[in-house]
Amino acid sequence: MINRNLFTCICFTLCLWSPLSYGIPNSQLSVDISAESVARVTLYYRGIPVSSDGLDFPLVVNGISQKIEQTSSNFFLVGNVDRADLVFEDSEFVLPQVYGGNTKMPLIGSFIFQGAVTDSRQTLQVPVLDDISQARAVNGLKIKFATEFTAGHYTKGRYGNVFTLIVTPVI
Repeated sequence: MINRNLFTCICFTLCLWSPLSYGIPNSQLSVDISAESVARVTLYYRGIPVSSDGLDFPLVVNGISQKIEQTSSNFFLVGNVDRADLVFEDSEFVLPQVYGGNTKMPLIGSFIFQGAVTDSRQTLQVPVLDDISQARAVNGLKIKFATEFTAGHYTKGRYGNVFTLIVTPVI
């Protein structure tokens, strides 16, 4: 009841003040309206947002090159900005042997975007989609990891590591 009376009183005062304000010199009402939007970008792989848990990316022996390698399916960026920068946090890609020895398997990482291959340690700027339904092969990004040498160069065993991809919205 008090809120209703207060609201009515304020409305009545504004209605009276408004026509009378023309007669009062230097009377004005200024309203400052502002809004803030935070840049958001989500990385999609195989149509699903990539979680903070990451994703498994097993490497296999290529029958032609005999290197241990893998090229991903398309990744897509979806968000409320036009472009985003991608770069791996790691300066080198090395898979240490998980058990059975201490051999290391150095990798070469690459981004593949619109047919062009770029070193994945260099920043790559790519377009950001408004919606995942806009995803097409031409606006997708692939990531490739391959060993420097053929598979026979490395000790048999299990190798593994975690690499971090950094996505930065371009404002």
